[in-house]
Parts: sequence; structure tokens; C-alpha cells
Amino acid sequence: MENQLFVSKNGSRSNNRESSEGFQIPPSTSKRYYQGSLGSAQLNPTNSYLKKKSSLDGNLLLNAPPNNGENSFSENYRQNANSISGSQSDASTGIGRWRGQEVESNPSKLSERDNLIKNQEYFNVVGEIQAFGCLLVVEEVTFRILSISQNAAEMLELPVQSSQQTPSWELALGMDARVAFTPASVQTLEKATSSQDFTVVSPIMLSIRQSGSPMYAILHRTEHGIMIDFEPLQLEDPERPVIGALASHKLALKAVARLKSLSLGELDVLCTTVAEEIAELTGYDRVMVYRFHEDEHGEVIAECRNNLTSESYLGIHFPATDIPPISRRGFIETRVRMIVDAKMEGVPVIQHSKLNNHLNLNCCTLRGVQGCHREYLSNMSVNASLVLSAFVNSENTPNCNPSSNRSEGRKLWGLVVCHHMDKCFVPYPTRSACEFLMQVFGVHLNKELDLANQLKTKHILRMQTLLCDMLLREPPVALVTQTPNISDIVKCDGAALLYQGVCWRLGSSPSDDQIRNVAEWLLHHHSGSSGFSTDSLLHAGYPRAEELGEGVCGLIAVNFCDNNFLMWFRGHTARDVKWGGAKHDECALSENKLTPRKSFSIFLETVRMRSKPWDGVELDAVQSLNLILRSAMQEHDESRRRQLVRTRVSELRLQRVDEINQVANETVRIIETATVPILAVDNKGYINGWNMQIAKLTGVPVDKAMGRSLVSELVMEESRQTAQSLLLSSMQGHEESDVEIQLKVWRNGIPAGSLVMLVNSCVNRDVNDKIVGVCLVGQDITTQKIVLDKYIRCEGDYRTIIHSANPLIPPILGMDEYGACCEWSTGMVRLTGCPRNEVIGKLLLGEVFGLEMAMLTLIDEDAMTELEIVVNCAMEGHDDADNHPFTFIARDGRRQDVLLTVSKRSDVEGRVTGVFCFLHALNRDVQEALKAQARAESLARTHMEQLEGVREALGAPLEGMSFVLSSLDRSGSLNPDQMQLVETAVALQDQMCLMLSDIGEDSSMDDTFTDLQRVEFSLVTVLNAALSQGSSLALAKGQRLLRSVPPRLRIRVIGDPTRLQQVLASCVRTAISYTPLSGWVELRVDFGPLNDVCLQEGEELLRFQVAHSGDGLPGQLVQVLIGRRGGAGSGQQAMALRLCRKLVQVLGGELGYSFESGQCCFRLDLSLPIKQTAQTTENSRNN
Repeated sequence: MENQLFVSKNGSRSNNRESSEGFQIPPSTSKRYYQGSLGSAQLNPTNSYLKKKSSLDGNLLLNAPPNNGENSFSENYRQNANSISGSQSDASTGIGRWRGQEVESNPSKLSERDNLIKNQEYFNVVGEIQAFGCLLVVEEVTFRILSISQNAAEMLELPVQSSQQTPSWELALGMDARVAFTPASVQTLEKATSSQDFTVVSPIMLSIRQSGSPMYAILHRTEHGIMIDFEPLQLEDPERPVIGALASHKLALKAVARLKSLSLGELDVLCTTVAEEIAELTGYDRVMVYRFHEDEHGEVIAECRNNLTSESYLGIHFPATDIPPISRRGFIETRVRMIVDAKMEGVPVIQHSKLNNHLNLNCCTLRGVQGCHREYLSNMSVNASLVLSAFVNSENTPNCNPSSNRSEGRKLWGLVVCHHMDKCFVPYPTRSACEFLMQVFGVHLNKELDLANQLKTKHILRMQTLLCDMLLREPPVALVTQTPNISDIVKCDGAALLYQGVCWRLGSSPSDDQIRNVAEWLLHHHSGSSGFSTDSLLHAGYPRAEELGEGVCGLIAVNFCDNNFLMWFRGHTARDVKWGGAKHDECALSENKLTPRKSFSIFLETVRMRSKPWDGVELDAVQSLNLILRSAMQEHDESRRRQLVRTRVSELRLQRVDEINQVANETVRIIETATVPILAVDNKGYINGWNMQIAKLTGVPVDKAMGRSLVSELVMEESRQTAQSLLLSSMQGHEESDVEIQLKVWRNGIPAGSLVMLVNSCVNRDVNDKIVGVCLVGQDITTQKIVLDKYIRCEGDYRTIIHSANPLIPPILGMDEYGACCEWSTGMVRLTGCPRNEVIGKLLLGEVFGLEMAMLTLIDEDAMTELEIVVNCAMEGHDDADNHPFTFIARDGRRQDVLLTVSKRSDVEGRVTGVFCFLHALNRDVQEALKAQARAESLARTHMEQLEGVREALGAPLEGMSFVLSSLDRSGSLNPDQMQLVETAVALQDQMCLMLSDIGEDSSMDDTFTDLQRVEFSLVTVLNAALSQGSSLALAKGQRLLRSVPPRLRIRVIGDPTRLQQVLASCVRTAISYTPLSGWVELRVDFGPLNDVCLQEGEELLRFQVAHSGDGLPGQLVQVLIGRRGGAGSGQQAMALRLCRKLVQVLGGELGYSFESGQCCFRLDLSLPIKQTAQTTENSRNN
């Protein structure tokens, strides 16, 4: 029981290890409502055909019950089916809910509907498709038709003669499906069905034999045979037919490029971008990103509306029962679901009598729609929909526990839901492109979650530091009487220790008697656990929760020994949640039939008596403290315990020093012996580092290279300008990557050509953080260049190189424009173990490299998506297809880690005919270098802990500065100019304190920005403080700093002066950096224009401007400043401008940048209450 899960009352989980009892969920006595996405009703308990229904994405699609060994659609069966039509939601809307009857939470009293949903075997068989296409199921070898939709004979023009007694579809059963298509199409069909993975060959284009009409065919492998979905192909489309998955995915290249340009840390921008791109690809009226929360309820977090008359669902929440677990599993199996016309009746699917099992249409793209869902969509004024699934890796979401959301390491994160007011057909290639875009979206989501996990890990490291500090004191009383204390472990409003009947309280905590009552309740009702957590004591069943009031709602409690408790409290967090309709709405039964709700009015729920939930990191920290404290309390010899702790801490410190020295020595050894060329120069460009590999490649020994000028002596003439620019940029702190330079090569002292290297630069700094040189880590690409040059010069030489067994030539493979492998060098055979004749002609993506049935297996689905992105980008001529890390499993089971470079192939006319792929194997030394990098990152985390110590140490000097400034202010002997200087110094000191608190690890930056001040301050003081922060820099550049404040604005306003000062100072320093020598920078303020501005009483719109001479900011920084998607930039200025933008958003202002009248200008518009009467302000404006 040592690894029992820590479970909180609100249902969230944390995967930490804890003590024997663990944390438990108190039993809930409240009632619950079964809700789903279609509407309200009860099931007809007398229906005899309930076991024949199925719902994947919520559609209740029925197959005929067996009748004397055959399938028939009896009228009685249809009537019974209609009585329960829509009994489960068609979750393709992603929105809506059951207004179901209220039932007790006692399992013995569950309704028949609930038991029906729990029995998954009842949801396996479907029997209708949408009428815009048709369906065949054929035997894999003979192509004999085993199942057919009733419209297939007509759409495919099958050579059968129907009669009144025998319909055409019945005559088609058992015939060879190939008779319907032209000979060329038959060959295409046979080749496609021989593929191991149908997803990479679909769609294929087939032509009808009689009329020549083209059709898209989508293949699926089922237990009965090959299922083929046929969809019409519009001949009037301007684009030529798109064949295969790779060609389909090219349709999304522009959207993929836009996603790749986004920076991490802005999930809302990412989701909005996906919604906009899918809306552009498909043309739907409304596209929503629907995210599942930890308790499985959903929320629309992003939206794009092409039709502004359609209703907005942005910010609306929907209960977890909107999309039942079986529907979630359906979205995992089938990631794209389209409804073309909800008003169109479905087409029955008939199967051959030899099939013992009912036909399963889970993977069919044409699955039909039931009447209840049609009515539901009609009530929403929606006639067509498209739903796309978004997945993330399961390890990124440890607190979520919906098993229905998971599949083989993947978790259903949410959905992208598209609605259209009229009927809407999206061709399969476009849907496939959207699916590929969702895979790219999933990769970015994983990166976002990885970043969040890294921040949590850093927070845990700080928590461990605090715990070690607490161990050095007398537990447990010191945990609340000294600093740091238990309130530093977890964000809380109050904390308490109940030890041997005595209470110690911190912050906003209940009284001593109330704490004892809580402890007694925990012992009586939760004695089987060592810990308890909830965000609402009232909902957890604590009988005296009302007495505690809103000041104490959330609780974490641990029983660390002998009924002694540590407790953390949180007060009520007021928030309103918008639900799509009333959350608990009774329904009415109409003729034993489910009736969808007709109202979608927003229901506003005000959450009361509930605190902010405790997250997993906080529970981990509390549980760690609980375990440590239990262990400490079991130690009877206190002095020995303290000595052991001190000894252990000393050992850890010594061990850390040894590890640092070991890492440093290992790094030096790896650099010297690495098989990649590495060199270093000092700040004057002279060589001071030259490893054995670059000495071998250039023929220049280490002793002869040291002290020589890199640019003038060792670099080829044609690369000197590039090398010079590289060093200058690096010396300024801008590290470069993938820069190509050529070095001179000597053999026996005689010049012997050149060495082509792709280098990355990193700066070398001394102990004072001053740049003292540059280190260049290179990759020898001479052979690759030779191969490409020889290919361009001579096709025959190219063939010789491709098939050469020379180990110096890297593994090379080629892909044609249709996605098939057309080249496979001897190096590839040696690397993968796959002979050339087995690979040539197979699809590179899917059959050669793929997931399950491929010859060479990739590590996960994200790797497959990344490979597709790289290949598609190369075929489009993008420059970012070099040196991508790539991992696959060779035929012998060995894991191969390589760097992949992809270049497009072109014919003599410049037409792209495919790609070349060069693989650079990572040898053992490089892998060791990567391990050394991981150790260096560990050392960097240690440095972050030291930075935290420095931040804490700066607190005392700042307090001393505050005391001196306050003493000067109280002296009364200062003239007005001196008083202004003191006020400016105080403002600067306040800004420094605030920025130091911003870099603390107790809270994220976004949480810090929400704590705004609201005080009275002088505009002149803020402007002076902002200008003073750029004075030294401007003086060094010979620039003039100006300030312009009209007399009518020498007033006092109400707001956050420190944040405003921080924004203006960043703008001033950025302007100075991009102003030429002897230029000027002016900070001015005036009233802003009142056009279309809605101000509250007593407020005025103020316009702050930072104007400067020169050419202005670079375009990338302007994009960063205004927050336009795709704005990129690195370095301190870009970070400062991003910070400014976030601060201005929190302040409620608008930030811009303009070029006008020969000058450049930052502009900040901000509404602030004026400490004057309205009449005075009006007079000031008029003056």
C-alpha cells in the first residue's frame, strides 16, 4: 500500500507515492443528473431490441434483427427503434446535453439507460450510411461483394437488372465488384488493396466503367473483408484530384507553417489559430475548439465564425455526460466525423447471409444520422457538422482518469467541432488534411504540456529545498513558528498545526475549537486515510461547513502521527460558469420517445462555498512533508537525528561539488575526443580551442592552430564574410545555428581543398558573465555537398555514389512525387537491414517508415507527424528541413538515432519530382555529449536555486534603501528638486522589489500580473522614473532624452504606478537601443481622443508616447509588440516587449507602434481615474 494514490474530494488525482492509508474520497450522498448531448427523455423499458443498437459518436444506428438466419428491416423493429431514437447523443456536435431524469447515485437504482450505456457490447453494430456516398464490403482476394448499401448499384452503375421482385442491390450481392470500374481503375484498386496500411494510400480515384464518372474510394480493413467508402469527386474543382495521404496533407501546409511559427506558452493563440485555419480549409460557418477538463466536462476555449449570424459558444461549459464514455472511445477510433446534411434520410446497408456477425461500420466515413439528432441540429439551426479529435500523450496528463479517453499512450484532449447552417460537403482529401493538421496541433499541445510539467518540476525542487530547511529544526512546532513555515509549501489563505491538543494557527484560519471539530470529523469519517483534500467542505459533507463561512472552503489535512494534524485552508473563490442551458433541467417524456431540448439559452451558475482546487504539485509537496515528518517523529534521539540530518546535508553538498567537477572534466574530455569538429576563439578572433577531430579533418595540428586568426588564416576566401558576421553576432550574445562555412585543408603542409561545415555557435563567459569568446560546434557536410554536386553535374556519377559501399558516404534515400521510395542506398541497407528490392516502390511514409505494420517502426505517432511535416516542407522548398532528430527501430530491433536532412528533387524544368533524405548517424561520442548536456541542465537547475537565494538576499539591502529614503522624506529640509529626486528613487525601489517578486517561483508570471495596485500617484513621478532608467544608456550614445508634460496633466491619478512605470521604461530603453548616435528620444503624455471610447465616470483616456529618431524597430519586434500571430524574435528586447504587451493587457490598455512624420513612436492608451472633479477635467481638456 506504499504507492496508494493521493485522491482529492473533487476527483482529481496525483500519481505520487504516499504512506499506507493514502488520501480518500469521502462518499457522496448527493444526487446526480444524467446528461447528454441530444436532449431529454427516458428509455422505453419495454423495447425488445435494445441490445441491437450501437453508438460510436453518439449516433444510434440500428441494424435489422436476425430473422430465420437472414437480416430484414421489419416495420415492427423500425417502430421500436424510433421509440428510442436518439437515446444517446450524436457527439459529432460536441455540444449539448441530456436533460435526463434525476436518479439516485446508488448503483442498484440506476435507470435502464445507465445500464445500457455501461454495456459496451450493445454499441457495436450499425446499419445506415449517409446518402451522399455509397458503400461496399468485398472479399480481400476475389472482390466478391459481401455487403452493399442500397444506393450502391445505382451510383456505381453495376451491371444488374432490377425488378419489382428483386432490387438491384440484392442482385449485386456475391458479384465481383471490379466489373464496375475501368481496367486502369481495377489495377489501381488491386495495387491499393495490396498495401499493408490503407490510411496512407487512401483516397484513390476510380472511374466508373459505363459513364467514366470519377469517384474517391476510401479503404478500410475489417474482420469481414475490405470496406470501401465511395464519395463523389467534383470534376469542376480547379485542383486536380488528390490521391493518397501525402498529397492530401499538402493541402494543410500553409496552416502547418503557421502553427510552427507560434511560440510556446500561448495556448489560447494556438487554439484560435487552429480554429481559423480549419475554418479557412473547410468553409464551415462556426468552428470551435472544445477542451475536456479533468472531471471530463467540456468547455469551448476558442472559436472562429465565418458566418457572424451564427450563435457564439465561446466560453460555454458543458457537463461531462454530454459525450458519454462510449462516444469518447468512438472519437479515439475514428478521428474525423462528418455529417453532410442532417435532413437527408439515411441509406440502409445490407449484408450477405454468409456473414455470421453483424456488419460493424465503426471506421466508415459515411455513418448515418438518427432522427433524434436531426431534430437536435434543427433546433440549433445547424444542418451539417464536422468533428476532429485532438490527442496528447497520456504521460502529460497524470491527473486525468477517464479510461474512455485513453488509447495506447494517447489521451483524448478535446475536439474541434465545425457547424454549418446549410448542408456542407467537404471532400475526403480536405478532411484528411484537417486530420493531419490536428496531428500537428497535438504535437504542439504536447510541447505546451511538457513546458508546464517542467515548470512544475522546478517548483517541486524548490519545495524540496524548503523541506530540507525544515528538517534542521525541532519538528513539528517549528513548522509554524519559524520561517519558512508550512504556508510556504502550499498557496493557501491559512494553515494550522494541531499537536498534542494545542493549536498553532497561521493566516486566515478557523478558531481553535473549529480546528478541533474538523479533526474529530476527519477521524470519525476518514480514519482510513492519512490525508484528505477538498475544495469544498460543504460538498464533502462536513456538517459545520456553514459555520466556517466562505473564509474556509478548501482543506488539505494530514494526520502525521497519533491524531496530530497539519492543515491548510483556502477561502471561497467567486466565479461564474456559463453552461449551455440549465445544468440540472428536468425533462418531459413524450410518447415514450426521446425529445431533444429546444432551448440553448445560456445558464449562468455562480459557484459558492468552493475554493480554488488543489493541484497535483501542491498535494505532492504536502504528502512529501507528511512522509518526512512521520519519519522524523519516529526518531527518539533528537540530537542524533539533527546530527544525522546535518551530516547528510554536508554529504549531499560535497557530492554535488564532486558531480560538478566530474561533469566539467567529462565535458572537457568529450570535447577533446569527440568525433564532431569543435573549435573556439577568444574575443579577438584568435583560436584558443581546437579538438582532435577538426585537427584531423583540416590537417592542422592543435599546437599549430592555437593563436592563429580564424577568419584571415583558416577560413576559405568565399566564407570569410560569413564567418566574420557569425563571430560578431555571437560576441554580442546572439547565438547562431546551422551556419555553413568552409575551412582550408592541408595535407602534409600542402593546401588540399576545403572542409564544409555546418556550425552552431555558443558564447563563452567568465565568472562575471562577460563574453570572452565563442565556441563553434560543427558537422562535416563535405560528403553531402559532394554528392549533391556530382548529382547535378552527372546522373551517372550520382548513381555510382548512391550505390557505393564507401562508409564515408552517408545513408541516402529518395522519394518520388507520389510518396513512393525510389532510392535506397547501400548505406541505408547497412543502417536499417532492409534490402533495396523490398523497399523500392513502397510508400515511404506508412509502409517503409510507420507505426504498426511498417518495415521500420517509429517510436510514436508524433514522430510520424514530424516526419510528414519535414518531407512536405522540403517538397515545397522550405529551408527548415535540415538536421531534424529522427529515431526509428531497425529490422534487427536496434534503435537508431539519426539526424535527417531533406532536400527537394527537381527535373531540368524546375518541377519538383520528390525529395532526397540524408541520414547522419549519431555515434557514441555524440550520445555521450547529449548525456553531458543533460547533466549540464541539471547543474543549471542548481544555479536557479542559487538565484533564488540571491533574490532572497537582496531583500535586506532593499529594506535598508527604503529606510534611508523614508528618513530623507521625513527630514523636511529638502527643496522641491531634491524631493522630486527622492520620489523618483522611491518609485525605482518599488519597481525593483516588484520585479524581484516576479522572478520568484511561488507563482507563475501570469498569476503575478493579476495582483494590480490601485493607489493614487503623480504622473510626473512615473515619467521621471521611467526616463531615469534610460539615462545612462542615452548618455553613452550621445542622445538627448526629452520629457513633455502639459501643465494641465501635472495631476494625480489612481492606478498601478509601478506596472505603468515598468512598461514605459521598457519602451524608452528599446527606443534608445534603436535610435542612432546623437539622436533623440522623447517621452510625452496627453489626453487621448475620445472617439468611440466608453469611459466610466471620473475616468480619462491618457495617451503616453515614446517618440524617437531613426529608422525604427525591426519588423519582427513590431510583430512581437503588437502581439500579431507569427511574430517571432529572441533576445532581451523581444522578451521585454512580450512582457510589456502582457502588462498592458492586464492594465486594460492598448499598445501600438507607428511610423509617421519622419519619426517612430510607441503609443500606449490607458484609461485611469483622475483625482479631480469631472468639471475640472473638462476644463483641462479645453485648455
